[in-house]
Amino acid sequence: MKTKKLSVIAHGGAGSSNEHSDGTEKAVQACYEANQNNAGLLHSVAQAVVILEDDGRYNAGKGSHARENGKVEHDAAIMDSEGRFGAVAAMEGFKNPIQAAKAVSETKYQILAGDGAAKFAGNQNLEPTQLQTVPGGGKDFSTSPSTDTVGCVAFDGTTFVAALSTGGMAGAHYGRVGDVPIIGSGLYAGPEGAVAATGDGEAIMMKITAYRTYKLIKKGGSPEAIVDEAISWFPSTDAFGIILVTRNGSAGGSNRSMAWSSREYA
Repeated sequence: MKTKKLSVIAHGGAGSSNEHSDGTEKAVQACYEANQNNAGLLHSVAQAVVILEDDGRYNAGKGSHARENGKVEHDAAIMDSEGRFGAVAAMEGFKNPIQAAKAVSETKYQILAGDGAAKFAGNQNLEPTQLQTVPGGGKDFSTSPSTDTVGCVAFDGTTFVAALSTGGMAGAHYGRVGDVPIIGSGLYAGPEGAVAATGDGEAIMMKITAYRTYKLIKKGGSPEAIVDEAISWFPSTDAFGIILVTRNGSAGGSNRSMAWSSREYA
């Protein structure tokens, strides 16, 4: 089988250990394999995020941080350059929130939240999880308590896709929603590139980070220079990381340690 063109990057979140890049490598490979099997790029990127959600070492899926009430709530989103976007926010009870976000992107809606998101996910027959019951209450499932949102971006020569998933801020008030499900904050995909951020959600939202980064891509700067500029917007007190892919290449970086992997398939 001839290898299809694909540029893909996955990250394990700002604060994740560089030693955990084996997980992001598996995510990149999952995206490639799904794309090779004609799954479509939106589905392929979602499959990469599923790998990160199932890993347990990152703040997403089964590795998610618990809220102040000891429960786990998830945010996830996916967007492509063809105008599709779907997200879930503060959703409990499902193993792979990115699959719920992808399902939302196939409806007339863009964001579903809370109990409504959970009911929708159930109607899609998505796999439930027991993470909302945390032994000891308020504990953190993640083996890396400082880790943040996971993500993936990809380009197949025609379409750009960005996706994110997170358990949110450790110990946050239940119902808190960060940057992940907000278009232009945590992620953005357009005709010239795709961006996925990670870090302090409130700071990322206030800076409209993903869309501002995409505007730099449209100006034609190098991917590495764009990553450096985006990181410069954040003081050292605000954790931040970013990955992006453009027609001119891809890059990633963070002001913290961050597991991430990239691959170009010709």
